[in-house]
Amino acid sequence: MLPYTLNLYYDYFINMTLRILISIIAFLIGTHLALSQTKKEKEERINLSEFPSKAQNVLSKFPKDCKRIKFFKETDGNKQSFEAKFKYNEHRYSLEFSSEGIIEDLELCVKLNAIEDSSQDQIKEHFKSSYLKYKLIKIQKQFVFNQNLDSDTFVAQVLYQESTDIINYEIIAEVKTKDGRELREFTFNHKGFFINFRVVEPSSYEHVLY
Repeated sequence: MLPYTLNLYYDYFINMTLRILISIIAFLIGTHLALSQTKKEKEERINLSEFPSKAQNVLSKFPKDCKRIKFFKETDGNKQSFEAKFKYNEHRYSLEFSSEGIIEDLELCVKLNAIEDSSQDQIKEHFKSSYLKYKLIKIQKQFVFNQNLDSDTFVAQVLYQESTDIINYEIIAEVKTKDGRELREFTFNHKGFFINFRVVEPSSYEHVLY
């Protein structure tokens, strides 16, 4: 039999090892769940009059040369939101509002080569090291609403390319793994580091590409 003191150390070691293993397993399960969410958006074309009043007020102050403005109501699980898609200065944007009409983010479609080289390299490396094959389909700069600004100033700074806010990159890509091909929506930070992804269901395919 082990001396009493050694027994205490042995029990302590076993308990700590079990705690560490449980923490690792919980972390891996949580990470798997976070990374395997599915995008189940349903999009419905609506009129501006069906938008929340706060959102209508923001949209009424858009520059007059905004073109092809379309209005949508989106449902993703239990979440409902509203989105205005439009063109301004030859760029495509989408402005998303909460169900209360509060801005959530403003996204700008860009090409891969418009991303800073170091961030671009980081994004490419993620796809090359994680998948057998991949195809980038849609890339957006995501400007998350700055709570320190009023809605009109936030929108104006993004449209006039005066925003100094830190952005994310949202990328729709088709990827190939050992289990097959899948369409996914990825989020990367401004430095190109991977944050998370969601699987895009076929029913969401068409409107996420606009």
